[in-house]
Amino acid sequence: METPHYIDCCHRPELRALRTLYESTHDMESLQRCTSCGTYWFYRFHEYVNWSTGDDDLTSWFTALTDEEGTRLRNVTDGHGEDLSFLTTRPSWRDDRDGAQRVDGAPDRPWT
Repeated sequence: METPHYIDCCHRPELRALRTLYESTHDMESLQRCTSCGTYWFYRFHEYVNWSTGDDDLTSWFTALTDEEGTRLRNVTDGHGEDLSFLTTRPSWRDDRDGAQRVDGAPDRPWT
């Protein structure tokens, strides 16, 4: 996956996935890290499929993490069972059909 243009941790951000924490047919969570500055990022993808119209909604969130949060998620054995409630109030980037924008929080669990 190419690093989105809006990732703002440094002057030359380049994200690399460290591990997938959860994955299903329509959802994914992964821990990523910027290879330039070392910032950890939590990435969530959600796809809502509208079977009647075919107008799917693809949404991604990127949330910068502290070093402690990133290290914890990197070392956790069951990423899907991890408490991610802090994401709901953490400034994040949301990218959907309306474009990328800063939001006040991200979802703390997948929909499926």
